[in-house]
Amino acid sequence: MTVSLNELVGKQVISFSGGRTSAYLCYLLKQMGVDVDVIFMDTGAEHPATYDFVKRCNEEFNLNLTCLRTVVKPQKGKGVTYRVVPIEDIKQDLQPYFDMCRKYSTPYTHGAFCTKTMKTTPFEKYCKEKYGKGNYTTWLGIRADEPRRLPKEKKIGFSYLADISDFEKQDILDFWKEMPFDLELSEFLGNCVFCVKKGNNKLAIAAKDEPQMAANFIKMIEDDSVPINFENDRHSKTIMYRNGHSLRSIIAMYEDVPREDIVKSLRRSFDTGSCSESCEVFSEDS
Repeated sequence: MTVSLNELVGKQVISFSGGRTSAYLCYLLKQMGVDVDVIFMDTGAEHPATYDFVKRCNEEFNLNLTCLRTVVKPQKGKGVTYRVVPIEDIKQDLQPYFDMCRKYSTPYTHGAFCTKTMKTTPFEKYCKEKYGKGNYTTWLGIRADEPRRLPKEKKIGFSYLADISDFEKQDILDFWKEMPFDLELSEFLGNCVFCVKKGNNKLAIAAKDEPQMAANFIKMIEDDSVPINFENDRHSKTIMYRNGHSLRSIIAMYEDVPREDIVKSLRRSFDTGSCSESCEVFSEDS
């Protein structure tokens, strides 16, 4: 344990991503008796099973969860802010994502501004307004076996699961096996279902598993109100993924490939085609 609970200063705030590790962090700090506030940033693009899991965690762990959605102001030069939404209203309706795209166009692999727009900036604004700048510590669900996601040097104002627990991925999975509920979701569908950080093989599986969600996502990004992204070197709003692919082209590329063959290719590859299992408000580079 690199952080002593006696050393904690200011308000302790968990950024709950909706993943298993992040949920375990909520459970652990509550069990330790730490007075924490828990915030979930809703992108409107998560899988329905993620929303079910978030709501169940809130009930079972007595989180008194605060749910935020980004508010994108259409005027040029106006930054994003936030609004608090009832937990009953978090859902996959794509609205925050669509609002972002209509102003800024679509994110893409090397321009994933979506995290900042829909998570980081609204989260920071809410916390600074509620607690005051420098008066809170943000907790993130990053494990001891994820050294690449942890900062090389301790960052003031941030703490991690790895600071108070040596749990690794298998320990987290074992913990949830013993619980009366779990995140009923394959790793291919975690985070925003069609996240720009996912590899094309994972996206292909997601589209095969959830074809209607894929159709809805494509309809959103191809909407006439979404401008072309001229910062994307391909000057496109649909080419969002690795190797110059759109979601349509990924679906077409893997159309005749059996799902199990794609899964096998993932298992053989060092690159699991991933954003991590949880998309945090702050990355290690923040």
